[in-house]
Amino acid sequence: MVKLAFGKGPKHRCGLLLILLAWAALLSGCVQRGIERSTFRTVVIDPGHGGHDAGANPRGVSPEKFWTLQVGLRLQKRLAQGGFYPVLTRTSDIFIPLDTRVGICNRQTNTIFVSIHFNATRKRDIRGIETYYSTARSADLAKLVHSSILRIPGAADRRVHTAAFHVIRKNAFPAILVEGGFLTNSAEAKRIASPAYLDALTERIYQGIVTYRGSEPGATSTAQ
Repeated sequence: MVKLAFGKGPKHRCGLLLILLAWAALLSGCVQRGIERSTFRTVVIDPGHGGHDAGANPRGVSPEKFWTLQVGLRLQKRLAQGGFYPVLTRTSDIFIPLDTRVGICNRQTNTIFVSIHFNATRKRDIRGIETYYSTARSADLAKLVHSSILRIPGAADRRVHTAAFHVIRKNAFPAILVEGGFLTNSAEAKRIASPAYLDALTERIYQGIVTYRGSEPGATSTAQ
């Protein structure tokens, strides 16, 4: 147990505040680690949901967990082609707890984290792309990936937002969550079910990552 001497002056109060903030960061489990933006090669891909957690599951449409994995596996292949080292939090229809997903990333070094999701709402006319981040160091990654996705013809912009989603809030590295469209919008759900759209979404996420990094690492033949 550490005993602290509390002073009455403003300098003492400022010092105490800094100590408390440092403790809060340590206890939160989300102390940020260093990343060399221009040299990172590892990308952790997080296909949302899985197993008993179907995610958005509107009638007449395959559940969200299916589509997130479809994009995740495509993105794994595309990243490997560009010389990145893709790491998936799941590669099949299994449930992975949120803390485990975060832990997979936090065990890496010099990496970024991209969580893939699809949206749902009771208002069936709503459609479009949303991208989320939690910490300031993730803002550029979110904005660049989001901007890249909007280059898909017909993509509707629902903007970049901050949020306290567990997998991005607890992450030690730049982390974003992409919502690739609304499964509750009939036209967008039909589009999401198209392999051409899944390929386009994958490519635009990839290009956003490359823009954030500044260049591709270089071609490689296998994912690592």
